[in-house]
Amino acid sequence: MSASDHKLSRRSLLAGSAALGISGLTIGCQKSDSEPKVQDGFRGGSLLYDAIVIGAGLSGLHAARLLEEQGLNVLTLEGRNRLGGRVYTLMDVPGNPEAGGEWIGGNYARMLNTARQLGLGLISSEDTGSYSGAAAGGPPPGKYYIIRGEGISAEEWPDHKLNPMKGDDREMLPDRMLFDLSHRENPLSGKPLDDWIKPEYAQYDIPHSDYMREYLGMNDETVRLMNVTIHTEHIDSTSAINELRRYAVGEFNSKMAKDRGQPRGWQIEGGNSLITKAMAESLTNGVLLEKTVHTIEDSGSEVAVHCTDGSSYRAKQIVNSMPLSVMRDVKFTERLPELWADAIAQMTYGISMQMHFQVDRPFWEEDGLPANIWTDGDFERFAVLKNGENGEVSSAIAYVNGNDAYRYDFMDDDQVMAYTQDILAKARPSMKDALTPLKVQSCHRDKHGAGDWMVWQAGQVGKFAKHLREPHGNIHFAGEHTALMERGMEGAFESGERAAFDLLTRT
Repeated sequence: MSASDHKLSRRSLLAGSAALGISGLTIGCQKSDSEPKVQDGFRGGSLLYDAIVIGAGLSGLHAARLLEEQGLNVLTLEGRNRLGGRVYTLMDVPGNPEAGGEWIGGNYARMLNTARQLGLGLISSEDTGSYSGAAAGGPPPGKYYIIRGEGISAEEWPDHKLNPMKGDDREMLPDRMLFDLSHRENPLSGKPLDDWIKPEYAQYDIPHSDYMREYLGMNDETVRLMNVTIHTEHIDSTSAINELRRYAVGEFNSKMAKDRGQPRGWQIEGGNSLITKAMAESLTNGVLLEKTVHTIEDSGSEVAVHCTDGSSYRAKQIVNSMPLSVMRDVKFTERLPELWADAIAQMTYGISMQMHFQVDRPFWEEDGLPANIWTDGDFERFAVLKNGENGEVSSAIAYVNGNDAYRYDFMDDDQVMAYTQDILAKARPSMKDALTPLKVQSCHRDKHGAGDWMVWQAGQVGKFAKHLREPHGNIHFAGEHTALMERGMEGAFESGERAAFDLLTRT
């Protein structure tokens, strides 16, 4: 197929997909209740595919579907034994909480359009009440704060001696500081979503902690409390542009959804993992699971992909949606350009630990405190989830992110759970023997994920941001780290779409 034969131009599709839920490709596939379609692997086959897609997360699956729609013979490989990448519904935990991408923004046009094409049900944030914490049943909303070892209620915080803020800002609760302060006087607010890579914003490609002190006049204690919530390694290494962009994109999506009368967010009925399952089932060749790629060999006329199980696959071109941190263990021949090699070596992803529990008794009734906790101590955040029928308590989660999550790398899952239960009970005695361990989930301990979403560290936006979308020979790169406009799950869709069209223009 030549570029002139394409049914849709890149420009027309990008323009159309900006209209929420009313345009996009019609792929004509239906949701299936069967297991995902997965091929049996074969070794060194002679079949030459038009394209191989590496990675069965949202970006890879979206790229594969677009390429198939244009008539290409596509093979999709996934290193894990499951689909979805960072979209991962914990079907083995009561209430099926989301361990990865949780909320589909109300303006996530590509993702919502795909869900509707595939016949998937959508549940709005208004139906669950999750954004406001007002779901019926279980403990009342609100948080109990433990700061420097001292328990503090939300009502006590404005006048508390540990409150580092001044004036009206003393009303700001600790868990709101990162969001509210990062978006205060945000230079990216209201600007085009791709402005963040423009030279005039390079002055903000500095540590976010420095930005808060120098531009907004925040003190060290405020910055320290903000660091508890930041979903990166540390506020001292994270580029301010990373956070400014994050909240500017969120503002844009919320405004667009509100202007259209759409809910602020959605979830897939039954769990967000069902969208990747349905996307995989819609592919003619399905997905090959447990195919860990160790070498990508581009001869100029074709590309060979070699996996750790000894199998190899050939294609004219490939879409590589592996995270940068995973690509550190992949050999490229010919070697990647120096800038790409530097990005792979230097760029990082958010790190986190999730500890999921069964709630055996309503401990909050014993001490009269809110069930949820926010702390600058060891476990950082604890929440009782109300995903049960009629908003009833389903499970609980302790959540740690940033550098503090690394301590768990010295423990196995049983030790992680025992340690977490111990520190919870010490911080709040009513929680002793109130929880039963269910599951430990961590993206950064997953060799195929090596972290949560990609984080721009100080100085990296100016160095790498314009280049991560550039192909190398017959290799096209996708993944949320290459998205220019959106972030998160919609950023993954955006990147898969762009990589697919880049490949098609060279077919």
